[in-house]
Amino acid sequence: MILFHIDKWKYRNVWPPEGTLHAPGRWNEVGQWIIYCSPTVALAKLEILANDNFLPVSRVCMTLKVGDGQGVYEVTLKDLDDNWMAKPYPKELGRHTKKFLASGNLLMKVPSAQSYRESNYLVNARHPKFHSAVELISVEREPFDPRLK
Repeated sequence: MILFHIDKWKYRNVWPPEGTLHAPGRWNEVGQWIIYCSPTVALAKLEILANDNFLPVSRVCMTLKVGDGQGVYEVTLKDLDDNWMAKPYPKELGRHTKKFLASGNLLMKVPSAQSYRESNYLVNARHPKFHSAVELISVEREPFDPRLK
């Protein structure tokens, strides 16, 4: 599986990305080392746009290849309360991530708040098979069209 993670230029040489170690997100508490990814660059960009007040500049797109046969912990819309897309983020979402991290799976598939018919993937960077199952294929500049804001 190919996944995409967009990050700030200054973190282009940090692998695996460490943002969730220092900041909470929709699905993570501080210290839960997960990597937010999308199956397309377009969805990854939409997720970044939704979380920035200004047009993102100086970004990179990291392309990851995840080996076949990796376990996936899946959260579906049926598993979520009606307010799952709210901000501030409902605490319930963090409980799903705790279950995922305890499950032994490398990946967690979650609905996208930007397009709930699509999914994002969270990668457990502390998983024992992370370094053998996840390969960083490329890191490239990822400009954002000014018309997006």
